[in-house]
Amino acid sequence: MLSDTDGSCAVHTFHVFSRLFQNIQKKFCAITHDSVSHLGDSLQRIGSKFKSSLEVMMMCSDCPTVFVDAETLVSCGLLETLKFSVLELQEHLDTYNAKREGAEQWLENCKRTFGAGDGLQRTNRDAQELELCRRLYKLHFQLLLLYQAYCKLISQVDTIKQKAEVINMSEELARLEASLKEAENFSYEVEVPEALQTCTETAIHSLIETLRNKEFPSALAQVKAFRSVWPNDIFGNCDDDPVQTLLHIYFRHQTLGQTGSFAVVGSNQDLSKVCSKLMELNLQIRESLRTVQSYQLLAKATVAADVLSTGF
Repeated sequence: MLSDTDGSCAVHTFHVFSRLFQNIQKKFCAITHDSVSHLGDSLQRIGSKFKSSLEVMMMCSDCPTVFVDAETLVSCGLLETLKFSVLELQEHLDTYNAKREGAEQWLENCKRTFGAGDGLQRTNRDAQELELCRRLYKLHFQLLLLYQAYCKLISQVDTIKQKAEVINMSEELARLEASLKEAENFSYEVEVPEALQTCTETAIHSLIETLRNKEFPSALAQVKAFRSVWPNDIFGNCDDDPVQTLLHIYFRHQTLGQTGSFAVVGSNQDLSKVCSKLMELNLQIRESLRTVQSYQLLAKATVAADVLSTGF
């Protein structure tokens, strides 16, 4: 990516991040629910704030994806900007993974300790639960930073559409995406003819014709079938979203032999409002953690004072 000079590698950044972000969210959702379920009564209020933060973050599951050809990326002077943004995203991602591992390890430690019996002193359990909340807060905050960095990248690249020579395909791809997502509700089996399995070019042509004929359930079924014939090729793998795969194939085919095409597809939410809401919830969690910590320190001081007075 950093040695990319013609944009051929950079154009895949958005698709890769969108897939990555969806995978991150699945694990993020699991660890948040698991952690909150192990919090005692005194921390349930903070637990509810973690759930609220999770709900907002899961609203971003339809992560915006940018479609752009390499030549347009270079001609608009955005290749170097994209390279810098990728470095920033990688740094946030590395930190997020470290925070996630720390939270997971502490959660497992809590499970072992809490399951050992009722002999654990309440003060020790409270301290462990509070540390679990601290680590979960750091994880939530780091994911917010990662999402903010991606939103900043989207806004930078979105300036392309202001150029007169650029063809904005956002509405066209958004309509196609909506139709394909609606078609996902239908079960459709298709047997791929042997003639379509001779080469990927033939298969792609079949997909394009199917999309043009608005046979969306068939297109979804075909792309899934082609994955078994050409795994990890242009059709993706079984873990990839077939809708996103079809959008990329369609955009790539429609822009063959031309430059200046661009589209942003995905969530139509105001990304700045989403980030502001997440920041607000994170600040509330931080303040709640400080309050609980103060109470715990006060409780320890009271116990210590009682012990001293009893000793005299």
